[in-house]
Amino acid sequence: MHVRPIAAALLTLAVLLPGPAPAQSIDDINKAEAALDAAWAQLPLTIRHATFVTAAPTGYGVYTARPDAKFKPGERIVAYAEPLGYAWKTNADGTYTFGFDVDVAIEAADGTELQKQPNFAHLAFTSHARNHEFMVTLDLDLTGAEPGNYIAAYTLRDIASSKTATISLPFSIVQ
Repeated sequence: MHVRPIAAALLTLAVLLPGPAPAQSIDDINKAEAALDAAWAQLPLTIRHATFVTAAPTGYGVYTARPDAKFKPGERIVAYAEPLGYAWKTNADGTYTFGFDVDVAIEAADGTELQKQPNFAHLAFTSHARNHEFMVTLDLDLTGAEPGNYIAAYTLRDIASSKTATISLPFSIVQ
């Protein structure tokens, strides 16, 4: 039998490539989730993504980012963030509680603190799962703020651990 060089190369490649992966089982998924939980517990509280959005998001990753961070006086300022590395409290009924207490500081562009509000928000949820997809939505009302460049500095304090993280989002109030 005579095999053309290209066909022979493809046949050799096909023999060397691994076959399809074996079907996964629920046990494989549970083991992978346990490994994710172990790695997650070692992670400092981290913000994967944070941005200003046009309106309150309707779900994790379901938002429209603002094209810029320029707001008119009195305009609603909505921030969206995706935290990682938070902890879960196990409840007596087998559910988990997780979330954040949030402080906010408004800073001048040079970082000088202009105003601070401790306990700006309390975001707590209870679930039957250790949710890894969790969004934070923070809504600021800066009615009366003078035009200029500012920074919104949100400090997230994990309610189930001592972990904290700060989100700093520069923005402008423009006429």
